[in-house]
Amino acid sequence: MNPSNRNSNSEDLFADTRMTFGEHLEDLSKHLWKAIYGFLVALMVGFLVGKPMLHFISAPVEEQLQQFYDERVDEVKAELDAGQNEGVQRANDARPVEMEFQRDQLAKGLGVKVPADAPEGEWIKLPVRINPVYFAIALAKAQQLVYRRPGLATLGPMEAFMAYIKVSFLCGFILGSPWIFYQVWKFVAAGLYPHEKKLVNVYLPISLALFWIGILLCQFMVIPKALQALLWFNHWTNLEPDIRFNEWLSFAILLPVLFGLSFQLPMVMLFLERIGIMTVESYLAKWRIAVFLIWAFAAIVTPIDMISMISLATTMCLLYGLGLLLCWISPRKPQDEIETPEPGEMVGV
Repeated sequence: MNPSNRNSNSEDLFADTRMTFGEHLEDLSKHLWKAIYGFLVALMVGFLVGKPMLHFISAPVEEQLQQFYDERVDEVKAELDAGQNEGVQRANDARPVEMEFQRDQLAKGLGVKVPADAPEGEWIKLPVRINPVYFAIALAKAQQLVYRRPGLATLGPMEAFMAYIKVSFLCGFILGSPWIFYQVWKFVAAGLYPHEKKLVNVYLPISLALFWIGILLCQFMVIPKALQALLWFNHWTNLEPDIRFNEWLSFAILLPVLFGLSFQLPMVMLFLERIGIMTVESYLAKWRIAVFLIWAFAAIVTPIDMISMISLATTMCLLYGLGLLLCWISPRKPQDEIETPEPGEMVGV
């Protein structure tokens, strides 16, 4: 269709969007390829920042595991000091150990003189007594640096590589998401009323901000608390935690995304109210159904642990109240104040 014909009528609100089915497909293909090109550029950057992102994702679980083992060491030391737990006390019974000391250093430490005829640099074996558990507690930090440290485990030689690829793709998608969403919006905007386009232009930046707030809240508050609760069950059942990195990666990616999406609830409610699908009265009348659906949604999408489900559901309930408040503070204009096209001015397909 000739573009000049589309703009011939300045009052036609859909003059720029009246396209045939083939033109719609061509427009979709154009924006899709632009989105793919942007993603590929962001993906190259994602491969460069993949390693720091791996450490960022694994930091919460490593911190909680370190705290788990530190608390175990403190608990054993407290039992030793209080004379509790016969098994620990027997393991700590003093036992002789033969150790070697250099003669001149030993003499210097004792404040005595080395005989003149003593061989230089001679080593002397002396029996000493140690308490094994106290000795192990003293070396706990050093052993974690030298031997296996508290952290995530890989069960195959390819697991670390595949995890790096997965994280790089995730970084590429996150970095390229503004451009990808922009291309999607450019395609969808052709079928919206002018007042709907204005709403999206206003609410889209706020929506992105809420999305990142949800991700950061989950990463720095919900995930550590959920891990702490889960590891407490390991302590209670006296089981050794051995968390697989690939499984943790799925958890660490899924939960923040769910929280980010859940923070879109106020904007979705406000948008539906603006375009006339919902009203403040309908939100108030159906709040019980909304709460039930929120808890059902949280139970379905977060089957990992109870803490995550409760955190997500509680957050979404609060966000529902926020969305209701926004709709009440800034109500929709009356229908007669909105410029609506005539019934015949519909998108031609």
